[in-house]
Amino acid sequence: MLFVCYVTIDPDNRDESVARFKEYGVAEPEGVKLQGAWISSTQQECWSVFEADSAEAIMAMFEPWTDLNMHQITPVMDFDALKKFVDAND
Repeated sequence: MLFVCYVTIDPDNRDESVARFKEYGVAEPEGVKLQGAWISSTQQECWSVFEADSAEAIMAMFEPWTDLNMHQITPVMDFDALKKFVDAND
C-alpha cells in the first residue's frame, strides 16, 4: 500500500526538526519502505512517499515527530492500480 505524507513544520520547531533529522534521519520500521522524499527550500514543508504493509506501520514511523510537525498522511494508488479498479467495477 502506498502513502503520501505532507508535513508542515512550524517555524518555531524548524531548528529542532532539522537537528532531529540530522541525528536520526528517516527511520523505516519493519514493513515500511521510503520511495522518495522532498523538502521545500524554506525547510518548512516536506513531501514523502512510502510503501507500507499497514497504516499502523506508517503511524509508528511518524509518531516520534508528532510533537514538532503536522502530518497529513493519505493512502494512494498509482494509475495502473486505478485502471484495474475502474475496469473491475464497470
